[in-house]
Amino acid sequence: MSLGEVEQVASSELPHLAILVVDDDELSRRMMKLLLTREGHHVEVASNGLEAFEAIKSKKYDIVFMDLQMPVMDGVEASRKIREWENGGVRTFIVALTASYLPEQGQELFEAGIDNYLSKPFELDHIQRMLKYRADAILSSSANAEVMHSEEISISEVLDFQKGVKRVGGDIDTYWELFAEFIQELPKKTEALQHYFALGDLDGLSRAAHNLKGVTANLGILQLSEYADRLDKQSSAGYTDLIEKSLKEIKAIGGRLSEIAQIFLSGRKFHAK
Repeated sequence: MSLGEVEQVASSELPHLAILVVDDDELSRRMMKLLLTREGHHVEVASNGLEAFEAIKSKKYDIVFMDLQMPVMDGVEASRKIREWENGGVRTFIVALTASYLPEQGQELFEAGIDNYLSKPFELDHIQRMLKYRADAILSSSANAEVMHSEEISISEVLDFQKGVKRVGGDIDTYWELFAEFIQELPKKTEALQHYFALGDLDGLSRAAHNLKGVTANLGILQLSEYADRLDKQSSAGYTDLIEKSLKEIKAIGGRLSEIAQIFLSGRKFHAK
């Protein structure tokens, strides 16, 4: 990564974030710190998972970039310990850094409490996208705490990859193809829900919600399927006072899912090269 590339990333405007970079390689830590501090972020570093765990216990970070393969304590174990220590409280946003990640191994990371991942060597736009995603989530949460925002929804809640692959016969390539197609169609599906509601067409809304429930269940997108099922039942029963909230929740989950898809699908393309 050249200095010019670093300055290119630094040129974008983002709120300043408190960031912890965890990597056992000194050069990698220095380069990440240079990249992020040039954008105005407040950056601290740790050389293994145990140091990261101790740092997080004493300070709140907006985002933690966590290498997976490290001595003393690796990134997966550190993430598990962090989640145990949080005990359901304020959640630290953890992004795994890995040179050997395969999409089918995602469930292991999610079960450890890791929220997302970046592949090494980093593509600059992926780092920028991750920072913007996190900053937008924090700003959205501050603006309206009553709405379910994307940073409050963990990946494991949104997507059960292994279940989705199993439901398409165990073919990973087929799953990703169907998943990508669904993500492309998702904005139209959510717009259709809003359209039926605006028209007062509860029958149409119920049918659209029922369709969304089935598709998402088959792809392992279980939380969205659950809320679509709830909307289907509310529409069928005529509970119009509850529908607007359900639509907002579906939109929030859909937004989170789209962000996850960008990272998953771009990571998959990288490994396919």
